[in-house]
Amino acid sequence: MAYKVLVDRTIPVSRSKVFACLMDFGGINKLLPDAIESCELQGSGVGAVRTIKLKGTPGTVVERLDCAYEQQVFAYSIVAECPLPLEYYHANVTLADAPNGGCRVAWGSNWTAKGAPEAEVVTMLTGMYNGLIDQMAKL
Repeated sequence: MAYKVLVDRTIPVSRSKVFACLMDFGGINKLLPDAIESCELQGSGVGAVRTIKLKGTPGTVVERLDCAYEQQVFAYSIVAECPLPLEYYHANVTLADAPNGGCRVAWGSNWTAKGAPEAEVVTMLTGMYNGLIDQMAKL
């Protein structure tokens, strides 16, 4: 599957720990403490919705957990208007055991740029996914 943005890295953390971190859907602020002011979670598991307030940004980002399968696939989407320069956002994170231990994390997304050039959105999301993976590597 082709993505507009894909960050594919191997980190020295077990797949089960990475998946558990992703499944802490309301705990995204633990992974992006410098960017997130608050996160409220409604529900649990697939179908749960988190409302994220970004630091220094008006409005919120509302995301729904769309898929969580056997510690291998995790998917979510933005389900409301948001202050980010994009719309129709959907992301998939696939996890695999790395040959020498650790976990291969492939974080990809598709979306439509809105209010900013596509290249700017690519840069923003690439930085965010690398930041999230960097934090998971510290687990």
